Amino acid sequence: MKFWKRTALCLALCTALLTGCVPAADTASSAAPTDPLTGQEALWPGQRPVAVTIENETSSTTQWGLSSASLVLEALTEPQSATSLCLVYPAVDAVPQVGPVAAGQDLYWRLLVGQQVLPVQRGGGAFDQNYLDYYSLRAVDALEVGTNAFTCDTTWTSRPLWRTSGNALAGVLRSLNISSALSESRLTDAASSAAGESESEASPTLSVPPLLPQQTEGKLPDASAADAVRVQVQFGADNATGFVYDADSGTYKMLHADGTPQLDANNSQQAGFDNLLILFSASSLRDDGLTLDYDLSMGGGVWLNGGHLWTLTWTQGSDSTFAFYDADGRPFNLLAGRSYLALVSSLTGQELTVTNSAGEALTSASAP
Repeated sequence: MKFWKRTALCLALCTALLTGCVPAADTASSAAPTDPLTGQEALWPGQRPVAVTIENETSSTTQWGLSSASLVLEALTEPQSATSLCLVYPAVDAVPQVGPVAAGQDLYWRLLVGQQVLPVQRGGGAFDQNYLDYYSLRAVDALEVGTNAFTCDTTWTSRPLWRTSGNALAGVLRSLNISSALSESRLTDAASSAAGESESEASPTLSVPPLLPQQTEGKLPDASAADAVRVQVQFGADNATGFVYDADSGTYKMLHADGTPQLDANNSQQAGFDNLLILFSASSLRDDGLTLDYDLSMGGGVWLNGGHLWTLTWTQGSDSTFAFYDADGRPFNLLAGRSYLALVSSLTGQELTVTNSAGEALTSASAP
């Protein structure tokens, strides 16, 4: 199936949809706040999500925190280099031991800016620092706080397996003048309005818009394939992330490029996700000649959930960071749950392959 042909039609409809689409889910306010990362009930209302970049090179076989992250982001930000992963947790208190902490990526902070994310990194390039400075964001940086919040098993060298945890991060926030609570001054208009709906409440719980349009139940778009059980996102010649569907848990289990399970060193569990989103985005080489800039305005892609695949078109949302449309141009929401989201681009020849349980290729294409 050539899914990019179908998404091309959707792209042509986007302009009209954006000016007059009807939300797919019931917009009535809920008594319980929802987690902006999963769409499920919020366990840490009023708290800032925490995003940690970690190494993901072929040699990075020891990774902490994968199995408990609410959201994992992945993108190739430097051609001829490995990707990093961005692990996102709903609050500082929800962060387990996590690492190896890698350099910050402004692309991840851009995707998460609506959720008032607290970045955690080990240094970063000029674009990363420029972005943080421009938006007055303060990261917890291993190069700044060192062993006050980060540890490693080996001698402290230029590149140890640095890791941190929620307890360690909490111990340095005050000295860095960083708050772990949501700030009303940074809320979007929609979230500000929702937070202040009840004037009778002396101090309403602050909230932020969700990253993804998600709902706990409801009608899904028609499945475009009987099943979709194996996925591989090829970011480079030796750089790929795979998934295999596990019917018992209803999740997609994460694989290294060589097909071995991608395990969490905290508990030896294989990372698994309810939703897989592989989104195509136009990219261009920046002025430094080293890093990629991604267009975050619109594109095509696929969504996998429950062993099925849907083609989609994505744009910037109004009530969430992303808005999704099915192959017929109708808006829809994802099912609530943990998600993996990859941005892929044709500039570096990145590819997506999806196969069914019979080993037949459902999609096999370079990013448009």
